[in-house]
Amino acid sequence: MTGTRTRAGSRRPGISWQALLAVALAIPFAVPFIWLFASAVKPFDQFYAAPPTLFPNPPSLANLQGVLDLLDVPRLFANSTVIALITAAATVLASSVVGFAFATLPARGARLLFGILIATILIPPTVAIVPQFILFSRIGWVGTWLPLIVPSLFGNAFAIFLFRQWFRNLPENLFESAELEGANPFQTFRHIALPQARPVMAAVAVFAFVGSWNDFLGPLVYLRSPDTYTVSLGMATFQGVHVNEVHLSVAMACIALIPPIVVFVIAQRFLVRGIATGGVRG
Repeated sequence: MTGTRTRAGSRRPGISWQALLAVALAIPFAVPFIWLFASAVKPFDQFYAAPPTLFPNPPSLANLQGVLDLLDVPRLFANSTVIALITAAATVLASSVVGFAFATLPARGARLLFGILIATILIPPTVAIVPQFILFSRIGWVGTWLPLIVPSLFGNAFAIFLFRQWFRNLPENLFESAELEGANPFQTFRHIALPQARPVMAAVAVFAFVGSWNDFLGPLVYLRSPDTYTVSLGMATFQGVHVNEVHLSVAMACIALIPPIVVFVIAQRFLVRGIATGGVRG
């Protein structure tokens, strides 16, 4: 036998063509991020050098320090973090309840209602911005965080879809056993269904957190005081004031990217499992 196979006849571990293909496809997406983070730590003269260089020599934190000196970054991060965490928690809670109801509770017209709910995914969020602004303005919420948080208390169509599919894929005898033991639907949801849905809960929480963190239109429309600004709105305001200082804008963008990247790295093992349940059972 040749040395390319082990004693059991299987090939020795090596770099497969799938791995090489994955790396090749990832490079176009990774290069902009590498360029961003490298540019954020470039000295001033290297940042504007022609022709440009990819990596700084030596790295410098002057751009990052300049942003911290000119902008209240801790306040912006605190505001965005509070809004994003509340939004993520509310989205998970509301969407899981509605998804469980669609998956397990028999009701006339449930399929039609679910179809209408899924159809709302096709509606751009900007379509509802004007009526929402009129509503929130009349009840006095403009200038506060409430317009950014309260809508998440009613769930999210895509998140509801994920929860429904997950609960429909659970063994039916779990719910039948709970019913025989005298559990009501809420007890079944809380003690049996929800603990089984940790992967999809993590996936929905990540999507809701990142979506809230990156939201720019909502804070732009509803927030008035700089003390309530989020990272995205604060960064846009900063870029407008320091429009000719691109090196500082790049450093600010680099700082703003750190929390979403950390969240994705921590929860990445749940994301694939949570999303993969979407089309298993109709």
